[in-house]
Amino acid sequence: MKFLFSKKNNKVTDSAKTGQSGIANFCEVYAVSETGPVRNHNEDSIGFSFLENDKKNLIAVVADGMGGHNAGEVASKMACDLLLDYCVENWKQYAPETLLHKAFMKAHQEIIETGNSNSEQKGMGTTATAVIIKQDVCYIGHIGDSRAYLLRNSNLKQLSRDHTLVNQMFESGEITEQERDQHPMKNVLLQALGTTPTIEPQISADGWAIQKGDRLFLCSDGVYDALSVEDIKDLLLMKQPEFVLECLSTTATSRNVSDNFSALLIDISTGMQSIPSVTKEQNII
Repeated sequence: MKFLFSKKNNKVTDSAKTGQSGIANFCEVYAVSETGPVRNHNEDSIGFSFLENDKKNLIAVVADGMGGHNAGEVASKMACDLLLDYCVENWKQYAPETLLHKAFMKAHQEIIETGNSNSEQKGMGTTATAVIIKQDVCYIGHIGDSRAYLLRNSNLKQLSRDHTLVNQMFESGEITEQERDQHPMKNVLLQALGTTPTIEPQISADGWAIQKGDRLFLCSDGVYDALSVEDIKDLLLMKQPEFVLECLSTTATSRNVSDNFSALLIDISTGMQSIPSVTKEQNII
């Protein structure tokens, strides 16, 4: 399909080279988080961090918060901060899959405690989809309905499983894929950080090796509400990664997407680290 693009109003800029030799020499990262044309504030958050300088290590997170009185924004930012901080602080202590599980459980508990201590934030929660890359091996941690995709050899695969009522109905054979995607209750979550006493996040049991040319794509549900899976695939097939999120942003806005939309693109083996662009409406940590 054709995507809208405007050089006059770029929301996602080209990546910037760092002055330190060897930092993130295995990938570029691009990030965007937009309020969108309908909502009046942004409850999504994004964060990423490179670890141990010259080694091939990265953690990245997308979170989509929920709750009144801006509590969703608080919850999503807490999730990104807590997941990143815990993983950075305990990077050498645990294997990546254990690290992700512990980080998710800690974030869940702290979001609950914060909500319980403030009546305006009580019951707040957030999705969270995280990727760890450690020495060329990738691991996924996930809860809720944000998503992680992998584009490899022109094939797009969803790595995360939507923790929603209608996806459970689809997996049990009660409804078709088309019915799932168009269901009026498609955004009803079965679990998220902070919303239930216990959680069972999806954590990679074993990592898988990244390959040159891979593209990892994390996004909130606002992205796939505005763009079909085929649209997302077409976007990720664009040769210049710096244009992918610009086209996503412009296209989602032109389609009058009703939700916030956020995405993080990890382009493997392209040679330099990126920093997020500074746009007027984003929650990038």
